[in-house]
Formats: sequence, structure tokens, C-alpha cells
Amino acid sequence: MAERVVSLAEAAGLPVEQVGGKAKGLGRLVAAGFPVPPGFCLPVGVFAASAGREEDGGPGLLPDAVAEVRARWEALHAPHGVAVRSSATSEDGAVSSAAGQYESILGVRTFEELLAAVGRCQRSRHSAAAGVYRDRIGLADGAPAMAVVVQAMLDPTWAGVLFTAESPAAEDGHLVLVEAVEGLGTGLVDGVVEPERAVFSRSEPHAPAFSTSFGERMGGTEGREGPLRSLVRTALAVEKALGAPQDIEWALDGAGVHLLQARPITAAVPLPTRFGDWAAEVPGTRWARMSICDSWLSDPLSPLFATTLFPTLIDRWATNWGGPTGQRARNPLIPEPMHGTVNGFAYLRFDFPLSRHPLRTLRLTARWLGFHLSPVERRWREEVLPALRDGLERVRDTPLADLSSAEVLRRIRTVEELSARYWAVIGGLAWHWNAGEWLLGKVLARGGRRTAGLTAGALLVGEDRLAHQADRALDRIAAAPEDEERLLDAYLRRFGHLVYSLDPAEPTAIDDPSMLRSVIAGRRRDGTGGPGGPPVPGSGAAGPARRLGRGPLGRVRHRVHRWANHWSGVRDEALHHFTLGWPFMRAGYLELGRRLVGAGLLDTDDDVFYLTGEELSGWVGTATGDARWRDLVHRRRLRRQWQRRLDPPDVVPADARIVLFGSDITSLALFGVERQEDRADGLSGSAVSPGSYTGRARVIQEISEADTLEKGEVLVVRQVTPAWAPLLARAGAVVADVGGALSHGSVVAREYGIPAVMGVRTATSRITSGTLLTVDGDAGTVQLRVEP
Repeated sequence: MAERVVSLAEAAGLPVEQVGGKAKGLGRLVAAGFPVPPGFCLPVGVFAASAGREEDGGPGLLPDAVAEVRARWEALHAPHGVAVRSSATSEDGAVSSAAGQYESILGVRTFEELLAAVGRCQRSRHSAAAGVYRDRIGLADGAPAMAVVVQAMLDPTWAGVLFTAESPAAEDGHLVLVEAVEGLGTGLVDGVVEPERAVFSRSEPHAPAFSTSFGERMGGTEGREGPLRSLVRTALAVEKALGAPQDIEWALDGAGVHLLQARPITAAVPLPTRFGDWAAEVPGTRWARMSICDSWLSDPLSPLFATTLFPTLIDRWATNWGGPTGQRARNPLIPEPMHGTVNGFAYLRFDFPLSRHPLRTLRLTARWLGFHLSPVERRWREEVLPALRDGLERVRDTPLADLSSAEVLRRIRTVEELSARYWAVIGGLAWHWNAGEWLLGKVLARGGRRTAGLTAGALLVGEDRLAHQADRALDRIAAAPEDEERLLDAYLRRFGHLVYSLDPAEPTAIDDPSMLRSVIAGRRRDGTGGPGGPPVPGSGAAGPARRLGRGPLGRVRHRVHRWANHWSGVRDEALHHFTLGWPFMRAGYLELGRRLVGAGLLDTDDDVFYLTGEELSGWVGTATGDARWRDLVHRRRLRRQWQRRLDPPDVVPADARIVLFGSDITSLALFGVERQEDRADGLSGSAVSPGSYTGRARVIQEISEADTLEKGEVLVVRQVTPAWAPLLARAGAVVADVGGALSHGSVVAREYGIPAVMGVRTATSRITSGTLLTVDGDAGTVQLRVEP
């Protein structure tokens, strides 16, 4: 056993049982040539057997060792004092880190202070907190032996911690997380200071994954190496040298980066969902996740969708109330561009200077009302829907493989334009069906005892709606296992165009019917379509409608009910047809992707969704592409994968408001989204479907996980679009990260009579499958139950 004080470099060659995990790790860094502040180690063998006991108030050193320590101390260049830190034999290992369990003393400046600090380190291994920690991780053999490390301190401008990966085993998509504070990093390590954060790619050139002012300022640019990128590069070299992902303490001063400690990552490192700077690319502008951006686009946009169909949809929508593009450009009320992304997520502009131009505001309002109060249903039925159907028939007259690339792209653009015209008219229809349900709810609320407990959702079922037809078709498939493939094929021809996301980068049910197969299998096992089954046409609303009464007030209630019921049917039909063109657009892009693979420019056909519209059009027009697209696509895929973890705020910047003549009308712009403060025992969002339900959570991040949903579980998802409806019939309640009272999923939940809370933001990241939840669809809360 080593019975003399050793340098850190010497500690690298000694067993961990003699120098402890921290000294061994620092010694390996020094031996490998990494920048480590100078210091020395007091091995286990220089301490007396009684060292660390309360009755031993001194450093516990053997007599000969005291002189060795003094000699090392006097030879150490440490103008800012030294740090005295524990190095237990069970510390900083591959199984446990013991981070913060033992003593560290900073700013030691005299030899007497040094001896006292060494004694404190030794005594800390017998502390109650350290004992509890060892018991909880299964190290029940008593206090470990302890060495002590003495290192020269720095006077850093920044200091902090860095994680080279997100788990003990690094994967390609993992990130390097850097946390930093100004000056010494003690506040960060102790958890009392909120750090600056930056996240970088593990791959060269280690670009920032998310936009933060700190990361951009300290990370540098492609033409200038910043200190954080240099730190990342050094940290990954440490990971390679030590053979595993590392948790590294670091400091930055005028001489550069210094490593203060490196220990293996022993548990998953969660990235904060509220990470990143949420700032618009156009300075001084205000943005909101409203309308199409919320319930239809919960994930970051693919580059192709963000630069093609998304702006086309928004342009057509704005044309309804603002006029053609040229006319809008001359109107100071209407900001341009109207669409954009922040950290990859879709946003719409809402910095309309309404109060500044009162006459223009009145004219714009009149135009908006004129469109919504026009015979918009007739326009939809007689013009827009037939145009979409006819256009799809024409573009599908020839197999895509037989068309030139230019013709494939032209036909995709045709369908995008037809779909955008369709989306634009939905804005007018939605005003009517939302107003109808709202008015019916108000009438019921004023009906006294006669309508007490009666909801609009209970009255707006019972018609032979397409959503219910789809449910019954799945029931028929479940009842006929011998004919499943034929019946499923017929189902997909009629309902397979319904999408899980408007982004064509995401597969449709036609591409991947696995969710439908899992629903069918579940219904076959249960012998039912879910808890109580989906509403049976003709039976759901007839009973409740009788409670509307007779006489003058009863006739008013019945008229309001008929009006709301009509528009509820329009909603069902209009949304059903909205995405008719999506399978064609996706197939067309994948055909172009296959040709790009054949040209050696991409690796897989769906890489095409990670090109921009301009890049793809340029290739189609010139038949030449960039040889660097492979690497570019890989980086864009990773960036979108990373962005999926984020929780986008409703408005950017966070304090942005819409004010009209002194009145705050922001809540109107967010279309039914109501935010509440989360509680310690739960989450909150928009109360979108009444009732309360307690059950086990089933978190489904991807549609491929749908087969894990058991009957009666609480479905926890990012969003609910029409394609998700078959799962709702099986769930006991629904919780979604995005969506408000007017979103499609909310309406379906109300019709199915299951409680739902949407717009919870962090439900899929904070709730785990199996957690017992109480979903209160009246209060808009989700309580995480503590089980005995």
C-alpha cells in the first residue's frame, strides 16, 4: 500500500483502493496530457486507522506523512489557494458517483487550514447523509477508505459541468450538455444557482443543437472557434481516453479550459424541456402557436414542409381576410411574413398594430366578418371540395414512376395548392361549428334543473358521422379475423388518408397501418370497441335531447341544438376530407427521394423531407445536387430529433400580448387554450371534455406504440388529430401536450363522453406509463396519484 504522498500523475498508476476514484481519474487525465490544475494526492496508506472518527479531531495523518504534505504544499504554485477534496475508494466509479456526498473545502491558503480541511474530508465519510446514500445504492459495507486530493485553485471567468452524453452508453443522437456560471462553479454544483446552458452536437463541427444566446456567444461560429466548442472537443477526447461517457467539472480562465474532475456517467441525464432561447428570427416581432400550429403540428417541422406546404397553407388562409399577397403587402396592419418557426416549431405572427390604424382595423374586421358570414358552407360543398377531388383524380392518372421529376413536382405543387385552398375555407366553417357548440353550451348552462348535467358533447353525437363509421368498420374487421386483410384494405381506401401530423415527413395510416392493427387486435380481445364502445348513431343524442323541453324556451333550445348539430356534422365531414391529398404528396416526394438516392445524393428516400423546397426544386430543374447533402440531411435529422424534446411556449416572446383599443384579446387569438399553473402533485391545461376519471397512464410517443394501450387506460399523447380517433374509443380519458377546447381531439373526446385535458405541454415528458392519474376534464387538471 502507498504510504507516501504522490503527485496526480503518479496516482494514475496506483490502484483505486489506494488513491480513490477522484485521484485516479484526475491522474489518468494528467497522464493523457489534458489540462488539469496541478496538485497531489494523500493516499489511504498515509492515514492512521482511526482517521475520520469524531474523537480524532486532527487530519488523521501518520507522523511521517505530515512532513511530506508540507513539502508538497510549499512546492505547489497556488496563488489563489487550494481545493481539498475527498477521493473515496467507492467514489467516481462506473456504478456510483457519490457526487456531493463527501466534503470539499475551497480557498485553503495556509498549511494549518490544509490540515484541518484534510481532517474534515476524512470525517465526512462517516456522515449520516453519506451512510444513507450508500444504503440506497446497495453499498452496505460501511464507510469506504478515503484518500484526499489537493489541487491549486483557479480564478475562472466561467466554470461549470459538462455531460458528454445522456446516459452511461453514448448513442449517435446524444448531445453534449454544458452548464455554466460566472466565476467559481460552487453554486452550480450545490444546486443553488440557475446556470446558463448550451447543447452541442457530438459530431464535428460540434454545432449548437438549440439556439441560446450563451451558446452562440461562447460557442463561436463556423469561422471562429469559441471556448465552449473547444471544451466540447476536449471533453469528447476525455470520453474516448477513459472509455465511457463522462460527467466533467471544468473552469475557464485567461489561459483556457481546465478540467477539475471527470467521472463516469452512472445514470440518465435528462435535458430540460424549457431549454433554448425562444426568440423570433425577425427582431421585434411577436408570434403565437395558434390555429394550425397547435393541434395539427405538435412536433418541429421538417425542412421540406416548413418551406413548401406550410407557407402555402398560411398564405391561402390569410388571403380570406387580408386579400391577395400584393394587397396584404400594402396593408400596414398585416405583418409579413405571417408564418415562421422558432426552434423548429411552427408559429404565426400576431403583432398586428390594430390600435394604431382604427379605420383600417374596422375595414379589416368587416372583411373578416364578411368572409365568415358568407355562404361558406355552399362554397365548400360546391366549389372547394369538388375541386380537391377532381384535382386528385387528374394528378393520379399516371403512375408516379412513369413521370419526369419535373412533372412529379408540378403535380405535388398542384395538390398542395388545392389543399391550401381547402384549409382556407375550413377557417370559415370552423367559426360556425365552434360558435354552434359554444352557444349550445351557454343555452344548456342557463336551463336550470331541466338541463343540469347535460353537455353539448352529449347532444352532438348520434348522427351517422364519419368518425363513428370508421369505428364501426374497425369493429367489423375485429369480428372477422379470417377476412381481416380485405376489410382493412377497404378501410384504408376510405380512411387511410387521415394523418397523425400535417407534416408529410410523418407516415400516414396507408404507409404504416400498425396502429390500426393494434386497435383491431385489442377490440378482438375485448369483444368491444372500448369502454362502453363509441357512440352508436341514433342512440347517443335522442335521450338527452328530450330534456330540452317544450314551450317557447324549449323551442329555442331545440333550434340551437339543431343548428349546432348541423355544424358538428359539417366539422366531421370537412376535417375528414381535408387531408385527402396527403398520401399523394408524400408518395410524390418519396418518388423524388428514390431518384435522389439513385443519383447518389441521398441515403434513403425519406431523406428528401430534410431538403428545403428550394434545394429540391433546384435539383429537379438542373438535375444537379450538392454532394454534401448526405451530411446536411444527417445534421438536420438530428436537429429535428433534438428539437422534439422541447416544450414550445404559446407566445414568443413570453410577455407578448395582443391589445385592441386598450383591451387584452390574447386569449381570443389562442383559440380556446387556457393555461393554468402546474401544481406540485400534477399538471394543468385546458379543460376540453367534462368528467373525471382515474386510471393508469399509457404514454404513447410514436404511433407505432399504439398497441401498448390497454382498455380503460389514460391515453397520454403529444396531439390528437383525426387519425388518432380509433384510440380514443379505447381510452378512459385523454391527456395531450397540445390542443385547446376547439381542437379536433377535444371535440371527439366530448362526443365519446370521455374526460380530456389538453394543452398540458409537458405531459408526455413528466408522466410515465403506469402512473395512476386522475383526469378532471371540468377543472383542466391532471393529478398524479401517490400510491401507498
